[in-house]
Amino acid sequence: MNFGKQFLASLLGSTLALVIAGTLLIFIFVGALVGGLTSAFAEAGDSVEGDFDFDSDIDEGSVLHLTFDEALVERGMEVPFALNFGSLEPETQMGLNHFLADIDRAADDDDIEGILIQADMVSGYPSMLGEVRDALARFKSSGKWIVAWSEAYTQGAYWLSTVADEVYLHPEGGMDMRGMGMETTFLKRMLGDVGIEMTVVRGPDNAYKSAVEPYLREDLSPANREQMTALLEDFWARMGGDVATARGMTIAELDGYINTLAIRTTQDALDLGFVDGLLYEDELHALLLEKGAAEDEDEASLAALVGYGRYHNPDVFGDFMTTLEMELTSDRNSDEEDDDDEEGQANAVAVVFAVGGIESGQGDDATIGSERIAGALREARLDPEVGAVVLRVNSPGGSALASDVIWRETVLLKEAGKPVVASMSDLAASGGYYISCAADHILAQPNTITGSIGVFGLLPSAGKLLKERMSLDFDGVKLHEHADALSMHTPIGGEALAAINEGVTEIYDAFIERVAEGRGMTVEAVDAVARGRVWTGQDAMDIGLVDGMGNLKDAVAMAAELAGIDDPALVELPEAVDPFEQFIEDFMGVSAMAQVAEAAGLPDGALAAMMEVEAFMDMAPADRIQARMPFSIRIY
Repeated sequence: MNFGKQFLASLLGSTLALVIAGTLLIFIFVGALVGGLTSAFAEAGDSVEGDFDFDSDIDEGSVLHLTFDEALVERGMEVPFALNFGSLEPETQMGLNHFLADIDRAADDDDIEGILIQADMVSGYPSMLGEVRDALARFKSSGKWIVAWSEAYTQGAYWLSTVADEVYLHPEGGMDMRGMGMETTFLKRMLGDVGIEMTVVRGPDNAYKSAVEPYLREDLSPANREQMTALLEDFWARMGGDVATARGMTIAELDGYINTLAIRTTQDALDLGFVDGLLYEDELHALLLEKGAAEDEDEASLAALVGYGRYHNPDVFGDFMTTLEMELTSDRNSDEEDDDDEEGQANAVAVVFAVGGIESGQGDDATIGSERIAGALREARLDPEVGAVVLRVNSPGGSALASDVIWRETVLLKEAGKPVVASMSDLAASGGYYISCAADHILAQPNTITGSIGVFGLLPSAGKLLKERMSLDFDGVKLHEHADALSMHTPIGGEALAAINEGVTEIYDAFIERVAEGRGMTVEAVDAVARGRVWTGQDAMDIGLVDGMGNLKDAVAMAAELAGIDDPALVELPEAVDPFEQFIEDFMGVSAMAQVAEAAGLPDGALAAMMEVEAFMDMAPADRIQARMPFSIRIY
């Protein structure tokens, strides 16, 4: 009898557990699916601000905004994304067939004023990308204009961008112009070490059938080297020829600039004629407005941009997503209705939270993404109800370029007449100080770690691991002397290292100039207390890097006083990341890594260190120059 009761109790408990677990997984899946769909549609209707307008109408004077973030495929789907059911992340794509038709349509579309190319990098073979470039050239021939701008150009993105009438670069950005090269990884020694013998059968006289060479050799065969070199020469004849023609130089001059790594700074790119100007994003929008673009409906200082996904298929699932958007924003709209009586009055202080390492892109609530935080500062600047801003910083720093993007928005806030107070938490060091230094007033805590005004670059080389421990070999061909300068298996040196050092020096000089301007100090005085040194908040106040001691509440009170606001309302920006979506991401990523680390017996803190190294290894080239604290501090 007791056994029967225990069995039934156990069965009931197991059944309930399965039902609960199954229900939870269903909610997780549906929530992630909705989040993925929302994210996918946001990407499909991308704009510089990252906002998505579900209205299918394209306003007159709009600028078609091309970022080329999507994978380029021969034939695109009508729904401009696919959902990866493994990661529950949207995978957007751009069909070449659709793109060619859409660009031709845009040339005759009275609502499209011109095109903005904002391509940091593009992926694909020169043939397909060449068709994209040719389509853009046809668009120009219609009499409409194309402008290109980027924070940092890779070679492929620059080639595509040179079709534009005008090419611009972020003042603290960069150009990766190392030339063309191809490399093959050889597996023969590694396979031998693990006891695998590879037998290969090739057709008679198939000396150029080189796909098997990684299993048979430790370097390129003469035949393979010959055909790879020929491929590169053909690729460069198209790409290099296009660039040289567009920029008014000979191919020999272009090769000379590349072989000597002549483009080491943004000023070099301007002086040598690779770009037509150095512009911040707000200056870019001013240029687009001057060229006839319409103003954005919500933000008058911005040009009206329409993302390619929205232009290609503006009505895809429109009714469903509109309903979803209305549901998600109902609370926000009700709040706005409650404040109708106070609309237009600058009676609010916006607190912009900048927390975590600084990197390019969106980031999240634990990472400072330049697009997200700069967008929040811009939102505060353009909101007539916001009279002042508190920038709450808790960051060890990060990407120097991303820091400069955020710094620029703090300058524009001040120029708009809105006081900015920086409130430093535990850390406001290096890039964290960079984004704070233009504030009207800087408050810190006595034990805040700040300063660290300095710059370094991260150039990992895994040659010893790959060659000695994993028995991998590498060989390739190149047309330009430094095409392989940033190879992961060879430490950088010589002229390439000198060029990078020059770029780092330029960024450091810009950093201390920003601080000198913001703090009312001379460059020499800033340099004397900079040089990468960290300071406590109290010491930073003594040397002029901080104005006083105070917490977040004090910073809000000071910002309100500077703006003449008696009883300020608080607005917190940017909008918090959806906790459910964040849970899914953590559940599927970090938690799995934690389990592996625990199973491997790694000590506490090892996982965080490993993830930091992985982040550095995966870092985009534009973010490899870092304004970051040189160490991590853990108090036990």
